Amino acid sequence: MRIRIQSLLLLAVVLFCTHARAQSDLLLSNTDANFSTFNPAHLNTNGLIHAHLFARQQWIGFPDAPSMQKVGVDYFSPERSMGLKFNFINLTTGKETTRQASLSYMYRVAFSDQLHLALGISAGLYNRFIRYSELVFVDGNEPLIKPDESYLRPDFEFGFELQWQNFSAGMAANHITTPSREATIFRIPVHNHVYLRHESVVAEDLMLLASASWHRQATIRIVQIDTRFTYKDLISGGLGWRSQDALIIHAGINVTENIGLSYAYDIGLTRFSNFNSGTHEFVLLFRFNPKQRTYLSPRFLD
Repeated sequence: MRIRIQSLLLLAVVLFCTHARAQSDLLLSNTDANFSTFNPAHLNTNGLIHAHLFARQQWIGFPDAPSMQKVGVDYFSPERSMGLKFNFINLTTGKETTRQASLSYMYRVAFSDQLHLALGISAGLYNRFIRYSELVFVDGNEPLIKPDESYLRPDFEFGFELQWQNFSAGMAANHITTPSREATIFRIPVHNHVYLRHESVVAEDLMLLASASWHRQATIRIVQIDTRFTYKDLISGGLGWRSQDALIIHAGINVTENIGLSYAYDIGLTRFSNFNSGTHEFVLLFRFNPKQRTYLSPRFLD
């Protein structure tokens, strides 16, 4: 049997070159969005409700290139030292679509004023859908029609993040119920992530956030390094690098106290970059103060 459709050949190139095989997750270029996506223990701990809209379009101008959309909401309660996070992800690569919904719980342990440990677990579902009806298979001279396939499976993750002064270190494991040897096109294998972060004061009103992370997805090993400068907590910019993949340009702005916008652009470092014009990534962030509860007292009737 042979396949006669060009888009499937292009899809094979996409899956080979992007480090995002059919059974693997995409790595993101916006550092905070990346850590928040794969580590259930990574939350903002400022007591605000955070909601974000995320969009990534990979390899502009290349047919069937991966695209990803994400909606997330998280909140940490300082009084209870615990937080909740919800993520919904839609990832499309060629004729494949993966949708993931997860709810995470994080508990923070304070060993001292400057040393904290956050532990997180996550549970959810993922659905993988392949549109075989949009492909043409030919056996001899006869076209073969293969029905679309869809699978729904439970999904579990865990992670931790240790914070000491301006340093933090984290580890996370995703899709922990599927060892790599049991992975299929419909079963995503376990992913492992390890990272280090450091925030420092460079000059008055100028902060530097540097991070390095290591990722294992099945047989793939990836290293990512990011640096980002922030001026007066208003604008930010920096550079990143992902091994065997891309140079990353970061930019961001806090439009208001409650609204922020981040952007990242990937410049391909492989020969495959000759066939596309790069990758764009946007994050729109909203911050809300939780509503303060009011209590009625009989004294108000005096």
